[in-house]
Amino acid sequence: MKQTELENLRTMAFFSGFSDAAFAKFFKAFTRLSLAKGDILFREGSEGDTFYIILSGEMVIEKKVDKAGGKFKKLALMNRGDFFGEMAVMESQPRFAQARAVQDSELVELSRHRLLDFIKDCPQEGAGLLIELLRVILGRLRHTSNELMTAHSFMEVLAKYKKR
Repeated sequence: MKQTELENLRTMAFFSGFSDAAFAKFFKAFTRLSLAKGDILFREGSEGDTFYIILSGEMVIEKKVDKAGGKFKKLALMNRGDFFGEMAVMESQPRFAQARAVQDSELVELSRHRLLDFIKDCPQEGAGLLIELLRVILGRLRHTSNELMTAHSFMEVLAKYKKR
């Protein structure tokens, strides 16, 4: 990875509590990936134990809304500095949604095994990383809860209208 890319990533909140040594160690554990526009990184239901940080480009996280799999609901649009795939690292479950490149994208990938090794080797930074992961996951949960309440309110209005 180029020095300028490392310096840019170093400014992300995700790494704010990392020492220089821990930051360097963390990025040695990553694998770099390049995706072309339209490439599918992983599909809903596939097995996985890795998460990703976007270096450049844009990714969409989307979920199937029909059994044939031709229609998708956009759950999130991710850009430089965003991470995704953390659910697969935290639990041994199939992928909840698919990730697709909206434009040419550069990512780094970290497996569960390497993440756990990092936490063991750098416990202070590892704890900070887990807190940041939790903070982002809770924000996503809050957003999903708000969407659910909006859908519920809409359904109540429809039910009242239908009774007329």
